[in-house]
Amino acid sequence: MEKNGRFNTYRKISGKWKDLIPFFQALGISVIVAFLFYKSIYGILSGLLIVPFWLKLKSEEIKAEKRGRLSAEFKEFMMLIVASLQTGYSLERAIKQSEVELHKLYPNGCIIAGQVHILNQKIAMNVQLEKAFFEFAKAIELEEALSLAEIISFAKRSGGNYGKHIRDTALKIEENILIKQEIETITTEKRLELKVMCIMPIGILAYISLTSPNFIAPIYGNVLGAGLMSLCLIVYGALIILGRK
Repeated sequence: MEKNGRFNTYRKISGKWKDLIPFFQALGISVIVAFLFYKSIYGILSGLLIVPFWLKLKSEEIKAEKRGRLSAEFKEFMMLIVASLQTGYSLERAIKQSEVELHKLYPNGCIIAGQVHILNQKIAMNVQLEKAFFEFAKAIELEEALSLAEIISFAKRSGGNYGKHIRDTALKIEENILIKQEIETITTEKRLELKVMCIMPIGILAYISLTSPNFIAPIYGNVLGAGLMSLCLIVYGALIILGRK
């Protein structure tokens, strides 16, 4: 117990430091911009724009990564439910069994595990399954989960072979998720190209500053040059946003 407590404490501390990494990255970029764009310590004031801009970009990246992981985990969760239904389990028991199998698939933990556990607790407390699953879908904020929740609600009301309806729906949702994952894979190269293109202007400016400082010396140390470089910096940020979209 003591070892587990220490491990959890270490994970919490590590997580807090990890959350601060984008902030330190933004500060580093501010220093680089101060040197390359202004050649002045006052150029660090550009961080007033760069820090929130960078934090927003990193926040979007983290959310996209989390959504991708969540989508993959939900796909596995659905297929575990389908497998249990095919062996003759009721939907309630299939969901409970899927939680056990989910921990085996992700021994180091997964994003969806906590909400699946809450789902099973609600079912154990005699909360209507369709209501509990709909609340689960809203909690993980995944479109595919909401679609499955609606099908479960419809199947429960209409009766009949609801297990087949749920299996068919789960398989269709799995196909949609796989298509999205394929699109992500196909566009990986383009996203890498965008990152290179975003770094290139800074790289070129750094190269000129180090190899031919006299060539760009007139733009430093005067109001006109500072204004021009500030305009370039704003356009540079706008193009990064455009490229990401």
